[in-house]
Amino acid sequence: MERSHRLVRLTGIGLVVFLTVGITLANETLSRLGVDADRLVVISVAMVITVFLASRNIVVIVAVVAGVVAVNLPDSLLTHYNLDRDLLLASIGALILLPSIYSLVFR
Repeated sequence: MERSHRLVRLTGIGLVVFLTVGITLANETLSRLGVDADRLVVISVAMVITVFLASRNIVVIVAVVAGVVAVNLPDSLLTHYNLDRDLLLASIGALILLPSIYSLVFR
């Protein structure tokens, strides 16, 4: 019984991460790179991001979600706090990819 509750919880977290983080990051990153992103490309990149985030700690997921919220802030607010949208995207990408690269190198 506990296993089914855990599976439902993980599925719910995965769905929320996919809907909020994956699609936002994929769309924003592809537009910053100048790639004409159709729905298939955005969904594919979002799935890759979701797979990378699915095995992470909840703290990393919360940090990535906070970064996505910061990326979606208006330009005037980002300028007021001296934040650059490209640097925020790069830091979110580092949060997603660096644990995987670390485990590949040191294991």
